[in-house]
Amino acid sequence: MTALASHRRSRTIWAGVAGALVLVAAPVLGYIGYQVLLDSKAGRAAAITDEVGFPSTPTAMLAVVDAQQEVTALAVLVLAPGTGKGGTLVSIPTNASRAQVFGDPQIPVGDSLINSGEVGLIGDVESLSSVTLNFTNIASESTVAQLLGATGPLTVSLPNDVVGSGPDGAATAVLSAGAQVLTPDQVAAALASHHQTQDQTTRLANVRAVWNGLASAVGTGVSPDAVAVGPPASFDDFLVRFLAGPIQVYNDLTSTTITGSTNPNKLDVGALDRASMVLLMAGLAPSAMIAPNPTLNFRIENPLEDSDIAQAGIVGLSNEDLSREVVSVLLFIDGNVISVFAGRSEAGATRVPDKTIVYLSDSLPENSVTAYIALFGEVEIRRPTVTFPAVDIVIVLGRNYLDVVKRNREGVSTGTTTTLAG
Repeated sequence: MTALASHRRSRTIWAGVAGALVLVAAPVLGYIGYQVLLDSKAGRAAAITDEVGFPSTPTAMLAVVDAQQEVTALAVLVLAPGTGKGGTLVSIPTNASRAQVFGDPQIPVGDSLINSGEVGLIGDVESLSSVTLNFTNIASESTVAQLLGATGPLTVSLPNDVVGSGPDGAATAVLSAGAQVLTPDQVAAALASHHQTQDQTTRLANVRAVWNGLASAVGTGVSPDAVAVGPPASFDDFLVRFLAGPIQVYNDLTSTTITGSTNPNKLDVGALDRASMVLLMAGLAPSAMIAPNPTLNFRIENPLEDSDIAQAGIVGLSNEDLSREVVSVLLFIDGNVISVFAGRSEAGATRVPDKTIVYLSDSLPENSVTAYIALFGEVEIRRPTVTFPAVDIVIVLGRNYLDVVKRNREGVSTGTTTTLAG
């Protein structure tokens, strides 16, 4: 899937809006997460509720490396829930910075194996993707040919020439740009070949073309009847199951080039949009999500449709953009987003609520989360009848939240001061 240019522009505009809103709230929220955790241990009697478990979605990392142990292609794989066959391949730019906090050196994740070994690479990919990896494979070019060989030849349209390094370090032609049928060895070469004269963004376009070709070759699944019952036991077992069903490829993640004093050596390194990554993975694999901050864990339910947003008079904002910016706000105040759902899960509730509903776990006093909730305008606070694993607060966006969005967008566009709604 590729983001439309209009969506990218609207995300940029609304990111500024969200940033302005949160900057006002930040002084209030600086210590709240920690304080809430203290308050929640106040010995309240917990009500008995039914827990709705997240579906099982095992995860894996496939990292393709060259002879110098530089990562040349990187993907996180999420097994489909239910059937356990097929799933989603998330392509990660190898020039994405491994830095997670302010002050960390801006080094591309493609260099993680060289700098920090296998454990370092896995840790960096888990941090970037926000999920725990159940299985990993750091594969050489020859290993990749074997792993992906089960699909047979791939029909691939390469946007750029594939360039490699010869024995003397000079650039060598590996594959020409254009539509072609690649053997497993050529597929592996397309993923592993690189040369310093070709930036990673140019290479990434070829890598993603290969992933798309893989999904097309898999079709409805390779030998689906051969899949054993039960969860995967190894990476090889995982891959058999992954290739046994339809594959969705997510190629939207891009990195913003890092320049200036934070990149003094002028490396080919960029920053991933964390909110986009969390939004994606919290929808695909909530059971595997990592909660890095010692604060509150959130689930977002967004039943609003593009038609609701348009009716509210907001231009250039989609349902997905709206969810992403809610994630961005919660991450900025150090919340953990565990799950994002495009809809409303409450039993029997198909109607979009007029007012945003906030479900607080029974251990959370209402007055301890006032500042969090203030970010969403006027809300209706309820205690849940169902709970989700590791989730403290469920936010179901209502139509009145669009008034908050519209008001703050207008405040930013006119240059006026944005204040907390509600």
